[in-house]
Amino acid sequence: MSKISIDGKEVKFEEGETILQIARKNDIYIPAICYLTGCSPTVACKMCMTQIDGKRLYACNAKAKEGSTVLTQTPEILAERKSIMQTYDVNHPLECGVCDKSGECELQDLTLRMNINSQPFSIQDDEKPSKEWAQTLYDPNLCIMCERCVTTCKDNIGEANLKASKFNLHLPDNFKDAMPKDPFSVWSRKQKGLIDFVGEKPCFDCGECISVCPVGALGYKDFSYTANAWELRKISSTCQHCAGGCFINYEIRHQDIGGIDQKIYRVSNNFNHNPICGAARFAFDVSSTPTGSKNLEQAQEKLKKTKAVRIGGDITNEEAYLIERLRKQTGFKVYCEETRKFQIFRNALPQKSLWGIDDVKKSDLIIALGSSLKTESPSLRYAINNVLKMSKNSNVVYAHPIKDLLILGLSRNILSIQYTPNADEIMLGAIMLAYDLNPKNAMASIIESKKTIDKTVIKQSKKIIPSENGESAKEVDQEIEEIISYSYYGLLEEIGLEYDTWNKLKEILQSSQSPTIIIGQDIYQHKNAQNIAVLLAYLQEQIQIKILLVPPHTNSVGISLICSLDEDNGENNGVVGFRAKGEYTMDTDKLVAKKTIGQEVDFILPALNQLEGSLTNLEYKLLPLNAALPFYGYDLSDIAQAFGFEGKSLVDYTHLLPKESGYKGVAYDCLKNYIAPSGEDKRGYKLDLMKNDISIAPIKPIEPIEIKKIGQDINAYIKYPQSQFSSITAISKNLQIKAGIYTSKNHLENLKLKEGDNICLKKDSIALEGKIYIDEELEQDIFIVSPCLDKQGIFKERIFENLSLKGIQ
Repeated sequence: MSKISIDGKEVKFEEGETILQIARKNDIYIPAICYLTGCSPTVACKMCMTQIDGKRLYACNAKAKEGSTVLTQTPEILAERKSIMQTYDVNHPLECGVCDKSGECELQDLTLRMNINSQPFSIQDDEKPSKEWAQTLYDPNLCIMCERCVTTCKDNIGEANLKASKFNLHLPDNFKDAMPKDPFSVWSRKQKGLIDFVGEKPCFDCGECISVCPVGALGYKDFSYTANAWELRKISSTCQHCAGGCFINYEIRHQDIGGIDQKIYRVSNNFNHNPICGAARFAFDVSSTPTGSKNLEQAQEKLKKTKAVRIGGDITNEEAYLIERLRKQTGFKVYCEETRKFQIFRNALPQKSLWGIDDVKKSDLIIALGSSLKTESPSLRYAINNVLKMSKNSNVVYAHPIKDLLILGLSRNILSIQYTPNADEIMLGAIMLAYDLNPKNAMASIIESKKTIDKTVIKQSKKIIPSENGESAKEVDQEIEEIISYSYYGLLEEIGLEYDTWNKLKEILQSSQSPTIIIGQDIYQHKNAQNIAVLLAYLQEQIQIKILLVPPHTNSVGISLICSLDEDNGENNGVVGFRAKGEYTMDTDKLVAKKTIGQEVDFILPALNQLEGSLTNLEYKLLPLNAALPFYGYDLSDIAQAFGFEGKSLVDYTHLLPKESGYKGVAYDCLKNYIAPSGEDKRGYKLDLMKNDISIAPIKPIEPIEIKKIGQDINAYIKYPQSQFSSITAISKNLQIKAGIYTSKNHLENLKLKEGDNICLKKDSIALEGKIYIDEELEQDIFIVSPCLDKQGIFKERIFENLSLKGIQ
């Protein structure tokens, strides 16, 4: 650690940190309107001007040097900052009384802080027409051209839909000689352009540009003129929609407290450290009837007599804890099938091999295997994009059967590999071979005899691994056969990994110093998932690669650490569904919910935005949920009282959840829930990676797969579209992107269908229906089906299928 002095205060810093980063970590205030933490500086506002060793520099992009003296409050600097704020205030509409940003506007704050009480500058105003995109309203009359919206769209979200475009506005030439250089350059820049939407494809949901806007130029359509910011109370919580567990604030009007008509007006986030997706920002409109159900005794009797409880992947840790205790007491089975497969996979890996998003940001190579990143984990996608933008030497290998143009568009440093569906094991084998690892050592422990391997897997191996050391072709064949006999690496070409791609993959992998591999939700459904886990463990042992698992559901991590799960055969008779389908169902009671779960709700539970509890995210951190909306009915803690449990609320059990070794229990009210100015996540704590009392299936000898290609033998894949994660988001009226069946624009035209048509897909006698939409980032001729539509289990055995189109319904 090196040291510098800022305004007489000696502080430490790490190599590569900027003056502004160091100041914020040490609670030293330097104003900056245009800068976003962790993104590339634009130096648009120049408010962070400082004097470093006698030289004028800008704190947002000036790297610290050992022993430097930094001054941020000299008379000259203060005067120029005041002039900059005066230029920002020129012709700025005085509509603070009704502006959506009033009360949290950075322009208001800095105008007061800089003591702006007069205006010596003026210029003719120009007509600036308003614009709209996605859920955003843009009022250019309020825009100060800080370009934070442009920066976050490029450096965080990775879509680059916004740009500072030139417009013919009046320029302040009359004041060129009367103003200091920096204030005049800021004013001139502000008068030369406006924000424009330049995306080639439509933008839906997201709203991160709204979040970062320091003034009222960008706003949320449905919030506009409904409440003032100073009327709203922020309730910090955790996003309930995916396993990312992003920090969010529910915003409710304070005078509505206690009324059953209370509503959430909007959701905000810590935009400097925590960009969020469209579902987190807009899908806040799903909740249960506040009065709940009165049939408590009926629910208690159903649990006493049930043979099994099927739980949803979004139940809280406290609910999972109670269900596990009830299981031990009554003997019923607990089903949560996708989480059970995740649980088995995770338990086959070394405990210390599971990492988090911060580790991704420190990696120079990120490998995504079997993960549809844009849909499964937006927070991971944003982190990966940020790594690519801020570290030019970083690389990403995106290996998945579906080509994703959004991921490819993030950077030139992305190697995209579209391999054959269900060949995930082979793809991992290719990665191992690219690292020059002999998988024989890994597979010897899971295969009893070489004789059990089908020799038909040895095909075209010379084209993939040519001789590099001059051995004869026969010797090379013998060596390759010995390797391939322990896997089906001989099928690499047939699954789509061409020779040039193979060489590029090998070059990227072997040049990396700190790799991370992200394992997606597809992998846990693979019939040889155990083999993949063992290969991953071996890979991690040999090259110290970091492994990050994307859980299948919101709280799959918490459930997998708390509950013993049994295999689910899909039978409903005698099964209680808890936030899931069952013969007797306990869930939220939205009327449209029966369209997604297939039946009425028998006992009303509070939605996750109506209860206090906790979730566990993909980084194994226990994070608090806070109630934003009222619920006066019963929940699982009330049901459990019939079984001898004394807790009066769910959070009475929070301190009993599994913890890190030696970590004392933490009561719910003591859970932290904030992100420090430095970016350090202070929320919750890490759950212990305890081993569950479950039997792990024996490793199966590797068998050759039947090659089936997209567009020929396979035409359907089950996965939610972007911003959709569950039946909860599926019934959100706020989201623009709807659950349904998605395909490429070209495929839709070839089928002579149009967006919004209701179609039917069938396999044998089983059918599913849904509206069809275009996925702009999709090229292949394939149907991507939202899981909530598959009520009869077409995709129960496989995530890729070949379905027949039975036309428009």
